[in-house]
Amino acid sequence: MLSELQNSPVCETRVKSMLQEIVRRAVAGMIARQESAAPIEGADAYLGRLEAETDRIRDAQRTRDWSVASAFAGEIARQNGLDTDAIEAPAVARQVLFLMRRLNELNARVERDFDDPLDVGREILLDHGLKPTRDAMKPPMVLSEAIERACEEAPQDVEKKIRVIGKLALAHFGDVPVSSIVLEQSFDFLFQVWMLPKGWGKAHGRNRHGQTGRELCPLQEIREANAKDAELLNEVMSLDGLSIPDKRRRLVKELIPRLTDGYLFVQRDMLNRIFRAALGKKRIGRDVDDDDRVVPSHSQLKSRLRTWHKSQKTPCKLPTRVSRPKRRMSWSLEHVSRLFRSPIYLGTSSPKQRSRKATARKRYIIRDAIYWVPLIIITMGVRPEEILQAAVSDIVRRDGILCIFLGEEEDAYLKNEQSRRILPIPQILLELGFREWVVAKKKAGETWLFPEIQPDKSHGRRSQIFGDRLRNLLTSLKLHDAREDIYAMRRTLSSKLMGLGIDTGTRQRILGHLEGTTIDRHYSDHGLLELKDVLDTVDYGIEVGVDRRFSFPVITGNTTALQTAMDVDVALTDRREVSAVLLRDAETDEIVFEASVSGRKAPSAYPWNGCAPLEEREVAASIISLSRQYSLTMPASEEATAALEHLLILVDDKPLYTPSANRKTAAELQKPEEELVTDSEPDIPHQDCRPVDLVVGDLVVCALPNRRGDISSSTGRPGLIVATRTLGQRKFLDIAWGGPLETSRPAPNDLAITRSVELAEAQLAIPTRFNLRRRFLVPEMDTNLLHRRLCVFRVMAGTDFT
Repeated sequence: MLSELQNSPVCETRVKSMLQEIVRRAVAGMIARQESAAPIEGADAYLGRLEAETDRIRDAQRTRDWSVASAFAGEIARQNGLDTDAIEAPAVARQVLFLMRRLNELNARVERDFDDPLDVGREILLDHGLKPTRDAMKPPMVLSEAIERACEEAPQDVEKKIRVIGKLALAHFGDVPVSSIVLEQSFDFLFQVWMLPKGWGKAHGRNRHGQTGRELCPLQEIREANAKDAELLNEVMSLDGLSIPDKRRRLVKELIPRLTDGYLFVQRDMLNRIFRAALGKKRIGRDVDDDDRVVPSHSQLKSRLRTWHKSQKTPCKLPTRVSRPKRRMSWSLEHVSRLFRSPIYLGTSSPKQRSRKATARKRYIIRDAIYWVPLIIITMGVRPEEILQAAVSDIVRRDGILCIFLGEEEDAYLKNEQSRRILPIPQILLELGFREWVVAKKKAGETWLFPEIQPDKSHGRRSQIFGDRLRNLLTSLKLHDAREDIYAMRRTLSSKLMGLGIDTGTRQRILGHLEGTTIDRHYSDHGLLELKDVLDTVDYGIEVGVDRRFSFPVITGNTTALQTAMDVDVALTDRREVSAVLLRDAETDEIVFEASVSGRKAPSAYPWNGCAPLEEREVAASIISLSRQYSLTMPASEEATAALEHLLILVDDKPLYTPSANRKTAAELQKPEEELVTDSEPDIPHQDCRPVDLVVGDLVVCALPNRRGDISSSTGRPGLIVATRTLGQRKFLDIAWGGPLETSRPAPNDLAITRSVELAEAQLAIPTRFNLRRRFLVPEMDTNLLHRRLCVFRVMAGTDFT
């Protein structure tokens, strides 16, 4: 038993805590008896009872009756995490009985001679780690008291985190003395936290109007998540038709996400605060030995996490637990364009259902947080919480520039002190009437720019409530993307600035990341002018106009041309090679292309069972061809995306139609300007580079921006001018989008050029179709999108394209 006790540091620590508490209570009782009124029971009777108790202990020691120990220390043992079997173990019971005899002898001496218990009991107190002082005789702090003390000492934003981990700790440990908790128990607790579902505690139902909700047990949520994951794992493991990578991808996608490792370290730090409030630094400090620690250090937790991660895999290395951390991506230019063409900005037919498109009779544009905040974030790079906390008085004019103070509110929940800064308002917001809107707020006596977004009662933040509202609306508009959320809009501006060559310091100044004293409210005037120019340089293609139904400027359109989105799904082999590919229209879910790779085992289940086998290069060529017509959304799995991108290198992706603006060689760039005039296209006068003579029936080379917003040689493609339009005294060309003819017969709405004579006359290299239903308007003088004319296609002159 002694060997077992020595080899079990958890048991040994608990026993020490129990013995310490026995001594503390006994000495505290002696002091209380001396300082109380004269007891009814006389000294002789009290001494006789102590002697009888000592005789009972001595007899139990002689007869090895260890059950007597639980009668003396049972309650204290349970409070320190020891059950009856542990207290009646000979190695533990022997210490308890011996200690009780020493305490009875000390008690008898104090009763006979009325000596100070702290003085005559000094030796026994020091033996058990107690100072002979009155403060040391106070009861040990229990977990609930430690939580409250830690909350009192913590900042407001940290207090919530402490209460969250405190709730979990009480459910796991119970309201026990903190001194009774040992290191291995802390590891067990942190493992339970690590296994919590990502959305734990949110299904209480109290957010619903008129419902009281229900109390949720974190441990029960873990058990339910484990049961669902085990059922899914058994189902996936039984699918023999799936490769190991495909099984892994399905598990990563469908397993219930748990808390991330980074979140666990935050909770470890909060637990450390609670234990420090009760024990000081003697059990949690950096210099504390591992065997004496209560909360593991960061290095200890990292080591244990490696072991836990290994335990959460099957023998074939499939995951049984996923955390699915959020990986934000900058909003693509196409995603931004779709947002600005949505009913939020172009108008809705119902103020209460803002996802409904406006009609000819009903058109409402509501300029509130839903309208302004995404615009401000994407054009100024501010944090959602920063702009939602902004007051009307934070909008000022400094040396002729309209600016906004950010982070001026004392109770603002900002990242750090560097977040406090002043930024100029971009020109696009001014053109949309932002100043007039703020002035109207001021005249109405409003304090906040967005009073409809109230702080959350639990932590005072506004961004959580606003984010939920916007996410629900974007989901209804089919614009929601988990990787491109509202917080990722900041990255969009940063990426655009980087693409424009803006230096890191300026980008950090705008985003509020720069350390030091230069980004407080005392920017120099030169700095503000510089920032204004930088922000105005970023162009999202927003067109502003006037609608007589509204008293303010409105967004009338977006110059960014859209491509139809297509979702890409990939199946992999055990060697992580592409075995099958499937491309779907993102809006209709129609399968546009599907194929399996010849010689590789593709999944036999739906939807892969209908894929026709093609050679690797044919599959790659088909995908590249479709990428010229559609905007491809790659798989969320980085493993699948990497495999597909590697497959695409099999094709030499030379552009079929090279815009003339990108066809200059290095030698041509060195020619003098007058030589370039003679080498230019005869159809487009070089002095102004504008195709002034384009008419219906002409074939032109046009280019649309890709997902990054770049216009390169690979984006140039043929277009057929089917009509001309005049809008707002500007002439636009109505162009049908052309692309390679993939099938032997064109669709009913296609106009195809297939014969060799026609191809030669049209200066086209391959059979080409023009989709008369997929058309876009290009300003006649827009040389960014309209590069050059291929030819006047005389065969179709006079054709009615309607």
